[in-house]
Amino acid sequence: MLRPMFTRSLADMLRAGRHVNLIAPHGRGRRQTLADLLLLLTDIPVQKIDLKRERGEWASWLDKTLCMGGQVVVIIHNIEYMEGAQKAALQALKEQVLLCVSEKPLPYAWMRKVEIPA
Repeated sequence: MLRPMFTRSLADMLRAGRHVNLIAPHGRGRRQTLADLLLLLTDIPVQKIDLKRERGEWASWLDKTLCMGGQVVVIIHNIEYMEGAQKAALQALKEQVLLCVSEKPLPYAWMRKVEIPA
């Protein structure tokens, strides 16, 4: 695990139902942090999408995610690639626990901003 204490803290925030904006530039270990986080969240359903790599899968991913009941952690990696209609979907996804990964802070006051340490 790349940053064990940080990743455990992040998992605890998500388990507590907090929406998180995970911030770090490319090359800072965002993908590894997410891989490590998934190992810690085996007790909660997780729906993850990387908008840079899976942009064409958004509609089917969103439908599947919105149909899931109970507490679900929703991870949107590379949220900078989100387009207009997708941004509107964030309001519906707020019913779940959101982890949005970006290079710069997102303009949503309802999200806790957390930076990946250097």
